[in-house]
Amino acid sequence: MRATLRLERRATYGEYLSVQADTPHRLEFIDGVIVAMAGGSVEHNAVGGRLAELFGARRSDSCRYYTSDQKFWIAATTRARYSDGSIICGRPEYPPHDRHAATNPAVVIEVLSPSSEGDDEGDKREDFASLATLQAYVVAHQDERTIRVYRRGADGAWGRLPDTYRDGQSFTLPTLTSPIAVADVYDGILDEHGRSLLSDPE
Repeated sequence: MRATLRLERRATYGEYLSVQADTPHRLEFIDGVIVAMAGGSVEHNAVGGRLAELFGARRSDSCRYYTSDQKFWIAATTRARYSDGSIICGRPEYPPHDRHAATNPAVVIEVLSPSSEGDDEGDKREDFASLATLQAYVVAHQDERTIRVYRRGADGAWGRLPDTYRDGQSFTLPTLTSPIAVADVYDGILDEHGRSLLSDPE
């Protein structure tokens, strides 16, 4: 979920950094507009937390898992973006104008919500895909037991369609030492029909 800070004119990146410094909330910078990132549902947060556990336990020695507080600079579109999780191999690299916005993720993770799905699999995915170091963009649903992985091929080109994984299947990533079963992501959070085990139906 996102909320836009409305200004009379487009903000500069310096102005964005000043606003970000004065608030504990995550703010994205998109085409001169400052966008506040709202909190997710309990299911969204539980799936994100589970992925952090699973990815963190399987990362290769040279890589580290970063939480949703890690910001990224997208040079191709001059945007500042956040993800729900990421893996960076080696030391994070930063542009000179923002020492908090990394530029070299190997894997980016997004947990879909109804309000963010269009951006997470649209402009945001394209933004992250423009980063030369990115090898995989992982999308996890919060209301069905499904994982989709967009992959960059050995030739540097992105596959046209994602690989889709459901119950009974596992997925691998270049930065992980062993596969992750879809069931391990969702057990205790969603039942086999995608119904929440954490909150009552509305």
